[in-house]
Amino acid sequence: MDLINKALLMGLGVMDITRERAEKLVDELVKRGEIAKEEKYKVVDKLLKHIDKQEKELTQKVSETVKKTISEMGLPTKDDMDKILKRLDEIEKKNS
Repeated sequence: MDLINKALLMGLGVMDITRERAEKLVDELVKRGEIAKEEKYKVVDKLLKHIDKQEKELTQKVSETVKKTISEMGLPTKDDMDKILKRLDEIEKKNS
């Protein structure tokens, strides 16, 4: 994990890394002698998997935080609005 943390600290955004960018980063680490050349693709794959995991965790945390905030503020959710619209349609049909 230390290598992955170094990669992230080198300025790569967690949400903005491609295989090409990861390979360039690892190539730089190979040049510096921090990784063996034979380990390059293994390290790239490990880095991308770690970043994907971090992205999913971040997305989940943001989603949970937004839902909690909406709930605490008493704002209607999409489901709430859908129920209201359905009920309104039923009332309109009844009165037609």
